[in-house]
Amino acid sequence: MYPNADVQEIVGTLLKAIKSVLSDNLEGIYLKGSLALGDFDPKTSDIDLLVINKELVSEEDFTRLAEMHSQIQKMHNRYANEVELAYVPLSAIQNFRPQQQYPVLERGVGERLKWKSLGANWILEFWTVREHGITLYGPNPKTLIPPITSDEIVGAVRQVLAQDWLEWVDTWDSPEWSTHAGEMRFVVETLCRALYTVGHGELSSKPKAVRWALLTLPEPWRSLITESQSWVAGGSLDGARVAQIEAFVRRVATQVSLGQV
Repeated sequence: MYPNADVQEIVGTLLKAIKSVLSDNLEGIYLKGSLALGDFDPKTSDIDLLVINKELVSEEDFTRLAEMHSQIQKMHNRYANEVELAYVPLSAIQNFRPQQQYPVLERGVGERLKWKSLGANWILEFWTVREHGITLYGPNPKTLIPPITSDEIVGAVRQVLAQDWLEWVDTWDSPEWSTHAGEMRFVVETLCRALYTVGHGELSSKPKAVRWALLTLPEPWRSLITESQSWVAGGSLDGARVAQIEAFVRRVATQVSLGQV
């Protein structure tokens, strides 16, 4: 199930620690993302989990969870700071309302557990767990997460692109974006997946969506996607390339939001 020993160590450590902290308030722990979809890349992928609670995490348990994650991030393991997860109560998953806040940990050195709003994109995350999630603890996720229709999946993608992505791309005026080649690769791949999802009514892994896009999209986007596969974290891009990615974001977001895809 695990691609290497480092992933197995981090997942095992997280599983034991989360069970210890949450105890009776724990409903289930599930792997999602690339590990669940079978396209984990040891060089670029992170470890994604969904933790389902019986009740909303208390402030006391939040403090204990935050300290636990801080300790795990100090491990001598390449994925110690490459973990993303959320602690969501069962009632919220069964009647999900975007923009409610729950404890969330994002990947990256220096990241800490925090209360954060979950957007409409989490409909896609719940679908992934329900249909492909790997159970680490608890029952089959299909017994906890209600069915999610193709229309709901496509609607979530349209909403995220029309709101979050167009708002986010407006922050790219800063020159610092040219030093985020790894992040720009994530952007390009995510847009490919958005186009695939809207066109097919189902969510795919990013690698599968990239392969589809390379066979489907016209130039100059096909060349941009091909080039993006060589970008790595810490790399830099020139201003012209960042501008082209921005144009790709705006084109995809506009086409999807207007129903042109």
